[in-house]
Amino acid sequence: MKELFNKDNFVVTNLEGKAKKHSLVLSLLLIGLFICSSFTFLNFLYCFSDIVGSIVSGSADVAAHDALRSVPLFLSFFETLWIMLLVHTLYRAESAEIVQKRVKKCLITSGVFAVIIILYVIIGLITGTYLSLVEGSPSALFPLDSILYSLLFVALAVVGLFFRDKLTSKVSLELTPRTPVVRRARFVYCFFTTIWMLIALFGFSAFVVGLFIIDFKHDNHQFYAIALLLVYLMAAATLAFWEFYYNQLTESGKAKNLLKLGLISLCATVVVMALYFVSLQLDLDAPSNMGFGVLPVAYAASVNMATFMVILTPLIVSITAIFKGLMLKKNNK
Repeated sequence: MKELFNKDNFVVTNLEGKAKKHSLVLSLLLIGLFICSSFTFLNFLYCFSDIVGSIVSGSADVAAHDALRSVPLFLSFFETLWIMLLVHTLYRAESAEIVQKRVKKCLITSGVFAVIIILYVIIGLITGTYLSLVEGSPSALFPLDSILYSLLFVALAVVGLFFRDKLTSKVSLELTPRTPVVRRARFVYCFFTTIWMLIALFGFSAFVVGLFIIDFKHDNHQFYAIALLLVYLMAAATLAFWEFYYNQLTESGKAKNLLKLGLISLCATVVVMALYFVSLQLDLDAPSNMGFGVLPVAYAASVNMATFMVILTPLIVSITAIFKGLMLKKNNK
């Protein structure tokens, strides 16, 4: 177990003082943007839930009206997400070429989403989609807050593009580059990591929101409520564990510790899964009572879809890590 905490196994150990500071700043920015992205994603899901609910209840006109009003909330997730991907690109620093290309792409894409939101709200005010600049629903300052939020990202995009060369050369390229993903496997890698990231975003935001909306005083659902929150937390913690611990290891450190980390991750996942399924067996009505407030569409027709997806993701990640660790161990013999 000592090998897991051997400082020589970490990339940051070999960095100079300035580069260590940049690495810490990028890590903190990544965490902050993950938190922002998680709540914009939950807003996205809430709006989607309301629209689906209106369609199911036979109110297609209400669904269309809600969809048109919610466009800024849908798009705000994507403008935040692309800035998070930009910081992640700098954090990973795979190569000068990859960093330059992705930073430009992320800045432009986030800026375009921000401009679309601003124009959409302005057009909506003219056409009557919005009755005023501050309607008070779904947030107190909506849609003004969407404009202000988007202006921030327009400014970030403009400043980022202007200082792009300095940003990439002075920050990320001082860090030790990670091994780039093999080109032929990049699509599959990006697809599954995107699914993993979205589930982690949902898990974190659902955990935080659940702390405030779940009634822990309800005697019949206390055990299930705790197990449900642990499931949500596990989804975000798994991503944090592999991103901020495993990806900070050197290549030799990864090879030596991957199997151990996979087993640790699997054990934690199995414990949380066992707690959840035991609590579910003891309280079969709990999902519809406790989960509905977190994400209504996920619990429609008594289908506990969201929670099962959140449970399966850490399990799949852990098993994949164990399999890869066994292969590395076999090849190193």
